Amino acid sequence: MLIMLLIMSIILWWLLGKLIYDYFLEKKQKDIQSLTEKANQQANEIIQKAREQADNIIEKAENQAANIIKNLEDKEKELLTQEKNLLEKEKELNQLINQEQEKLFQIAKLTPEEAKQKIFSDIEKEYETDLVNLIEKVKNQYQENARKEASNIIAKTIYRVATEWTNKFLVDTIQLPSEDFKGRIIWREWRNIQFFEKLTGVNISMDDTPEIVKISAFDPEKRFIAKITLEKLIQDGRINPVYIEKYYKETLTELPEILKEIWKKTLLELWIPMMRPEILEYIGMFELRYSYWQNLLEHSKEVAKISELLANELGFDGLLAKKAGLLHDIGKIDVKSWESHAKIGADILRKYNMPEEVINAAESHHFEVQPSSPISWIVAAADAISAWREGARHNVSDKYIERIHSLENLVTNIEWVKKAYIMQAWREVWAFVDEEQISDLETQKLNKLIKQKVEENLDYPGMIKIVTIRENTVTSYIA
Repeated sequence: MLIMLLIMSIILWWLLGKLIYDYFLEKKQKDIQSLTEKANQQANEIIQKAREQADNIIEKAENQAANIIKNLEDKEKELLTQEKNLLEKEKELNQLINQEQEKLFQIAKLTPEEAKQKIFSDIEKEYETDLVNLIEKVKNQYQENARKEASNIIAKTIYRVATEWTNKFLVDTIQLPSEDFKGRIIWREWRNIQFFEKLTGVNISMDDTPEIVKISAFDPEKRFIAKITLEKLIQDGRINPVYIEKYYKETLTELPEILKEIWKKTLLELWIPMMRPEILEYIGMFELRYSYWQNLLEHSKEVAKISELLANELGFDGLLAKKAGLLHDIGKIDVKSWESHAKIGADILRKYNMPEEVINAAESHHFEVQPSSPISWIVAAADAISAWREGARHNVSDKYIERIHSLENLVTNIEWVKKAYIMQAWREVWAFVDEEQISDLETQKLNKLIKQKVEENLDYPGMIKIVTIRENTVTSYIA
């Protein structure tokens, strides 16, 4: 019985709990439904208000756009009306002008062209003197200003160009480590010096100046090679005919590399970018050429520096002017005595596709052709500044050197002569013959032939010694 009551109580409590749960659940659902309906109603109200505001904005925008379009149309009509009025007034004005001109032409009985010429003629006659005086005054004023400005620019340029110049046209000096080296160079009965002079074609002299040896020659290339050869011998310390010949041949072999170092140093000194290898080879050979006692490399570098400064002062391309100044005398490397080095230089630069300004600067720096650019005028001025400053050149010596080269060429062109050297300031001519094609007896006959040729082609006071040299060199090795 107790168990039944307990079960009945549990069932009653469960039924009561379920009724309470269902009651609250139904109430919660009603509350949620009420809130949902309220939220939907608020959302609809917000959407409706937004639509109304959007409609208002669109309506206002359309009204403003319509007003703007209407204003633009009114402005356009107004401008068209003004344009029409202006055209009508212009037409009326032209009609009045034509009428007045016709009246004037009828009165003066002149055509329009004749009337214009008459007016100009009258004005010219009336103010001719004043115009001439005014033009002359302005011309003189500008010339004076230009002259002062040019003088200032050149003065500033020359002041800023620092160029070292030494007269090494005929003589190079070599510093010896000690006075003892003079004895090594002389050796027994001057044998080393005689062999060195015969091999290189230069003169070696030693005066009272301590630790100094002088190399002299009219040919700068021979002197350059001889100087490097002697410097190598001094550095080695072994000075005898074997080593003289060894280092001489070595120097001849290394000459392209030596010239390469010269053009590298030149470009670095002038801050010029790399150029074509063929052009750079020419720059290296500048060191071996002279003109009126000026070394061609030093002269070309000086012209390059002056050209750059002048171009910068005048507002032109300084680098282009510097390059043109460096290459303006490139034709002197290939030129013959009867040719124009300016024309040959232009042909060389044209061949290697250099800029037209650089080509014209080389071709026109002596005004054989007309300069076609400001760079050409600048290079011509820089060349004149470098060449004609005091002490830079000596014209007489250049003619003298021409005669030296002409005599060398005369002797060299004789059959069987391999090479010729002019020694002792024209007092001796050394002719080396081909020992394989000529005998000792024929060498004596050749000596007389050279003497005859020199007498026929040379007008020179004093006595000249003609020396023909035929020798065989026999070399053997012991392993």
